[in-house]
Amino acid sequence: MLISKTICHQGLVRDQNEDSFLSNDAENFWLVADGVGGNAGGEIASQIAVQAIDRKLRQGSSLATAIEEANQAILSVVSQQPDLKGMATTIVAAKFIDNQFELAWVGDSRAYIVDLQGVHLLSSDHNVANELYLKGELTKQEAQAHPGQHELTQALGQLSLSDIPVKAGKLSGGSIMLLCSDGLSGVLSEELILKAFREESSLEKISNELLQLVLKAGAPDNVTISLIKYQESDPGFSSANIEHVSSKSFKTINKAPITWSVLFVVALIMVLLFYVE
Repeated sequence: MLISKTICHQGLVRDQNEDSFLSNDAENFWLVADGVGGNAGGEIASQIAVQAIDRKLRQGSSLATAIEEANQAILSVVSQQPDLKGMATTIVAAKFIDNQFELAWVGDSRAYIVDLQGVHLLSSDHNVANELYLKGELTKQEAQAHPGQHELTQALGQLSLSDIPVKAGKLSGGSIMLLCSDGLSGVLSEELILKAFREESSLEKISNELLQLVLKAGAPDNVTISLIKYQESDPGFSSANIEHVSSKSFKTINKAPITWSVLFVVALIMVLLFYVE
């Protein structure tokens, strides 16, 4: 069986939280989306993406197809509301059958496997710094410090990829998949990430430790952390562990406050998705 834990935090600098996530333990898929665009546009784009992908996956679509549909859903909303032009979102999504997974992503939200051997990056950032690294123009260390880390080359709402990158694999016992926005990966080194996993045991403790490390580092961006673990038997751990953590305390709430504009757009999304099959 799979167990999971997700935390989403606004951070200490941003005025609003543009991250969205989905932890569907019943259907065994998880999503993290990091919206960009400002003026609520990023928040709306990430919510559109999560809702559209959730719907398509529950209908049996592949991850790549669901992500492409999410891109179209964002473009459809922009066509109805021109003031949202430019809004976009990253996405990283994992879908499991037992311990076999399919992973897909667009943008710089990341997926890792963490085990006793270390932290293993599964995804590849769609940003300027990583493109320069892949071309051999930057070393890995140079790419990590390059300003192009903050310049996306791909995002839903501005998608130009001919194929969505997809990777398949197996999550072995003792290994943990980490999905995150760059509010985590852009702040913590792989060494610090691994330290949190080695010092803590439960998914809840690991996620809280990762968040505390981000907060200690200033938490300059919204941060979402989703942990997924496969185990052959149920030790009594509740898999329904989803937290949206306020910036002032570790109070568990169902959802961050949503503005009327976001509610209107969400209603519009549902109408569009109902008519577009």
